[in-house]
Amino acid sequence: MNKKLHRVLDEIQKTEEKIAAWQEHLGELNIQKEMLEDAEIIKSVRSMRLNSRELLSVLEGIQNGTVVLSEEPEMAEDSGSAEIIKPENRAELTESMEKTTENQAETAENTAGGFSAGQGLSEGMAMEREDF
Repeated sequence: MNKKLHRVLDEIQKTEEKIAAWQEHLGELNIQKEMLEDAEIIKSVRSMRLNSRELLSVLEGIQNGTVVLSEEPEMAEDSGSAEIIKPENRAELTESMEKTTENQAETAENTAGGFSAGQGLSEGMAMEREDF
């Protein structure tokens, strides 16, 4: 065979091996990134110093998408100060999340109100809308 073709085939093989090695390295970096992100999330949640019920409420709100995270300027890391959530603010946060959950339940009920048993809801779930 042609020497030039052999060189090209060898170069292709070397390149494919390098690509495989870089893909493996990239996968390792993505795993490391995810682990560091998880550690930051845990650190942030623990810094809130919530009791068990408050923590559960906050976590459920985050998972349901009902907790609104505001973007505030970050403090300088070298200042050594950290914002601590006061107990009265925790109660407000919990109360706000409970209201949001109630509002979502009402919205779900109102959304279902436009359907009848023949439109996909079981007979016991059929509701009539009053606003039409």
